[in-house]
Amino acid sequence: MLTRRHLLAGAAAGSAALLLPGTASAAQPDTTTEQGWLDWIAAHRQDVSVLIDDGDGRRAARNPDVRRVLASSIKVVHLSAYAESRLDPREQIRVGDWDAHHPFVADGRAHFQALNWLGVPCDDYGIAKDPEQRVPLARLAEAMILFSDNAATDYLRTRLGDPALQRAAARGGWFRPDTRSLGGEVLMLMMPEYAPPPGSPVAVRRAMGDAVARRFVRDPAFRAEAFKRWPDMPGTSDAQWPWIKGHGRGSASELFALHRSIAKGLYAPAREILAKPLSDRVPPGASEVLFKGGSLPRTLTIGLSVRWPGGRSGTAAVLLTGVSDQDMQNALPLVDLVLAALSDPARFTALERALR
Repeated sequence: MLTRRHLLAGAAAGSAALLLPGTASAAQPDTTTEQGWLDWIAAHRQDVSVLIDDGDGRRAARNPDVRRVLASSIKVVHLSAYAESRLDPREQIRVGDWDAHHPFVADGRAHFQALNWLGVPCDDYGIAKDPEQRVPLARLAEAMILFSDNAATDYLRTRLGDPALQRAAARGGWFRPDTRSLGGEVLMLMMPEYAPPPGSPVAVRRAMGDAVARRFVRDPAFRAEAFKRWPDMPGTSDAQWPWIKGHGRGSASELFALHRSIAKGLYAPAREILAKPLSDRVPPGASEVLFKGGSLPRTLTIGLSVRWPGGRSGTAAVLLTGVSDQDMQNALPLVDLVLAALSDPARFTALERALR
């Protein structure tokens, strides 16, 4: 469901050792383990887009230029634009203006968690009890990555503007990323009369989503109507998949390029924030892991880099489609698999063989 999309927002406990090639035997891969994800990848190569380079001479790819649903991995674009902007991180933001980009549901309670992290009292839907309370702008950028808060993402997009997002991404090697409103996407699922017909051009869906998101921000009566409608929103992966297929897309090569540029020194403030979610999963000998992932029904995505003292950095972009609801719960072993591949030549080889 949509509420699972926050699973890759931060670190959690639990990992398994990666077995070497030749040890897989399960007909149904056990994705609670790294080996199970290797088996899954080998069995679903048409649903996998990967580009990985360990920074030490090893590089592997599978369908790197196939465009797939990105989910929250797109947020590295917004973070990069924020990092190079002239916005003051200390600027005090009215919480009500942030809340206005949050359509109550479909974010895995990310906005609720972000407000609680900041000590902002809120109701069970993640709406601040005192909209006049202020928080530093820097905390919104962090909430966008640590909790994968869509409302923070749309707030920053509004402040920065799409041209700034496009310029920042292009500097990092990602040209014309799809930076549509995430809140608008949710609202069109909740209120399909504001969505375009299935199969409409991407530009039409993006424009209609942006329009309904702006109305939600500006019109209290419309927000009240949306609140009434959310219980009727499609509630299963099968029901949501037709909507998900039209969500923002990109390629592993594009996502890789921007993460690689950040790891190499572009946008230092972005690097500092990306280093926080997996600060407790840094491989032995490495200095930091830079991470942003995402999930939507049937979709898991990862963009990450491992940096070592001395300047070496390894980067991976992983986009998976066709992931079952059960396997969606096992995102962290997939993250551990990617970290292992970037850190150990034998484990890189295991992943490379699964991709062939």
